[in-house]
Amino acid sequence: MVGEVGRVARPTHVFNPICAVLIATLACSPAAAQRSGNGPTQARSPDDTGNADEILIIGQRPTVAGMNPIATFDRNAIAAMGATSMGDLMRVIRPLAKSTDGSDPIFLLNGQRTSGYQEIGSLPPEAIDKVEVLPEPAALRFGYPPTRRVLNFITKRNFRKIEVRAAAGATTRPGSSTGEGNFNLTRLHKDQRFTLTLERTHTSALLQSKRHVLPDPGIVFDGLGNVTGPNGGEIDPALSQAAGQLVTVVPVPEVEADRSDLSAYAAAANRPRLFNLGPYRVLAPRKDGWKAETVIADRLGGSLAGSLDLSAQQDTERAVSGPAAVTLTVPASNPYSPFANEVLLRRYLTEADPLRTRQTTTSLHGGGTLRGAIAGWLWDFTANADRKLIKGTSENGIDISAANAAIAAGTNPFAPLDASLVSDRLTDRAHLLTRTMNGKLVVTGTPVELPAGKISVSGTVEAEHLSTSSVTKGADPFDLRLRRGRTEAAIALDVPLTSRANHALGVIGDLSLNGSANVRRVSGFGTLNDRTAGLQWSPIKGVQLLIQDKLSGTAPDVEKLASPTVRVANFAVFDYTTGRTDIVTLTYGGNPNLLAERKHVRSVGLNVKPFPKREIRVTATYEDTDTRNQTGNIYALTAQFENLFPDLFVRDSTGHLVAVTFRPTNFYRERQRALNIVINANGELGPKPPDSKPAKPGSRPIYWAGAGPVIHFSDRLLLRPGTPVLDLLRGDTVTGGSPSRVTSYYYAGVGYLGNDVSIDGWYQSSARVRGDNPASNLYFSPVFKLSLHASLSVHHFFPKQDWTHHVQLKLDVESLINARERVHDGNGRVPNRFQPDLLDPIGRTVKLTVRKIF
Repeated sequence: MVGEVGRVARPTHVFNPICAVLIATLACSPAAAQRSGNGPTQARSPDDTGNADEILIIGQRPTVAGMNPIATFDRNAIAAMGATSMGDLMRVIRPLAKSTDGSDPIFLLNGQRTSGYQEIGSLPPEAIDKVEVLPEPAALRFGYPPTRRVLNFITKRNFRKIEVRAAAGATTRPGSSTGEGNFNLTRLHKDQRFTLTLERTHTSALLQSKRHVLPDPGIVFDGLGNVTGPNGGEIDPALSQAAGQLVTVVPVPEVEADRSDLSAYAAAANRPRLFNLGPYRVLAPRKDGWKAETVIADRLGGSLAGSLDLSAQQDTERAVSGPAAVTLTVPASNPYSPFANEVLLRRYLTEADPLRTRQTTTSLHGGGTLRGAIAGWLWDFTANADRKLIKGTSENGIDISAANAAIAAGTNPFAPLDASLVSDRLTDRAHLLTRTMNGKLVVTGTPVELPAGKISVSGTVEAEHLSTSSVTKGADPFDLRLRRGRTEAAIALDVPLTSRANHALGVIGDLSLNGSANVRRVSGFGTLNDRTAGLQWSPIKGVQLLIQDKLSGTAPDVEKLASPTVRVANFAVFDYTTGRTDIVTLTYGGNPNLLAERKHVRSVGLNVKPFPKREIRVTATYEDTDTRNQTGNIYALTAQFENLFPDLFVRDSTGHLVAVTFRPTNFYRERQRALNIVINANGELGPKPPDSKPAKPGSRPIYWAGAGPVIHFSDRLLLRPGTPVLDLLRGDTVTGGSPSRVTSYYYAGVGYLGNDVSIDGWYQSSARVRGDNPASNLYFSPVFKLSLHASLSVHHFFPKQDWTHHVQLKLDVESLINARERVHDGNGRVPNRFQPDLLDPIGRTVKLTVRKIF
């Protein structure tokens, strides 16, 4: 049985094909590298050995007209970052593109909408000529409300490369390893675009025995067993007399001959034996995945252009959750029992194989875009079709009815049970299929020109059909089928009122109003409305004030409505009311009765660029958010929640929890106030060359740095009308944790000719949870996470070796200082569920990536 678990964690040979690809890559002839297509138009590093005509700039893609970017990264800055993938590039750029409310940006490719980020994510960084971060009002032109920033990727006109990438990594504390291989073919020629990407990934499981995890003293299950009285009461008056105290729990003696002697139990009275689950359970599952994707784009005639994106992906997770925990009933009549009363034997069935889970997710995606122009109006139509199938097998326990019957008939309960008595596993087989089809038409134009500029108008029509089928067969059968239709229409305006450039009341500066209105009908939820109104004012160059008012309505995710109901026996939960751990039957799943969410966000933002000739920007945004009927989960088992949701909690006559239900529910109202600050800077290092002798592009090192602190002033939650308000920043909780008052991300780096070193990370301040007893009072330490990334161009250091052409090495060290959150309760103890190796079992990881471009 232990050998079975060992097979879960033992490294596989997934690295062999990856290494084979890598060896073949490095062994390719220099001629192959020289036959590569158009290279980047940066300064010639020792790695740039192609002919001069290979880097000829044929043309430049258009940017978004009339919109000044918040930040711009040209090809030299991108090359200096040493990014080996678009994910690496996004790690630097994404903080700048985050909107004031934390939303991810809208992605454009060459100033146009795409069917999805997949069209951009499949490109190598070398194919990008420039990246622009545009302010929130730019979203209006593409059919979105002016609350999200826009990230515009501009590709090179001509580019042809083949990329092979292999990576291997591991935790610095032994236990888990990763490997991945990637092949990419990219061809760009004028308006034609073709990419093909193949990817394979693997992560090995992490056994609990590889980490320092102490058994929970509140869990009385053991390999031999611990004896308890029914309902937690006295086991046997004679045992209490022999021990000199009331005995409610006692371990089974290790010596087999002593197990039928009552006096042998007295010495360990009320001291249950704890069990080390380390060899039987994983803290992180094994993961395997593959993905294939292709994108084709071209012009279709003189006035039309289109693109097609097709992808398939499959991810599989396997985990071992430990031996089955069972409660056996031992009657007083059993010949092996020394007790005068019926007792309960709580033990792990180590004689049976541990419980296992497996989940496979298969996703198919097809997306397309068609765009054109009619009478001065630009239009584009995007359509997507997705199919997602999740198939899972979960062993939740073992049926012990046969074992209890055998014990009642005289079988020895204190010895390993016969395999025939513990072979019936309580297995759920889940099948969740979701199909989605949607189409969106956006029309934009500038039909009216005012003295301050043109009025931008965009209209949107969108429709979506979604169907989901959730079926579970096994111990907890479940069958739910849902269909959802969504239709909506929207209009957005951007009206310039004054303009310095157009000499229209220029003394006031640049002032414009924007707004949008959206009507959405969702089956099952009726009509939902969105509307935004905003003001953008730049009194002087380098200073911009933004005022936004946004009201939105959102239907809950289908997964929260349709997730199957699952019951897990002998599950350990912490009871905040009593401050102890109880063993319960846990029920969890979706809630088909959820309501639509309504959110009202009001914000005032100030963007400042203090130095005209330096790329340094500071943004501060104050947000007031009022959310009604948001969907959330309650995991903190407090007395207040038990009074509000009595149907979710069941206690026995002694006050112990015996059953708990976790499912999504609607919270009546939450009010939040916060200040978001974003500071970023980037530029070149070293003295600027004289104007009479311009330097080659990229001949100077570049730097980038930034931070995004968020200060939360208040976070108050009202679960139901008329109930006390929960102050989440002052210790109230619904999840068992507490939000920090101050959080921040940060990053910094320096690069030169494809060689770079950078850091990034995040910080959160201390927090606490207030409870009714010391064991429920929790104190969370501050956390300061730091990661290190470095890449180098091998040919830069070995220019005479032909095989080093276009070879790049990258080192990633995540959680460099291995910082972890520390938690202790009012008694000064670390609660078992908050042990550092349970909160962050992976810890520090190191990954080396080798990349070759042909």
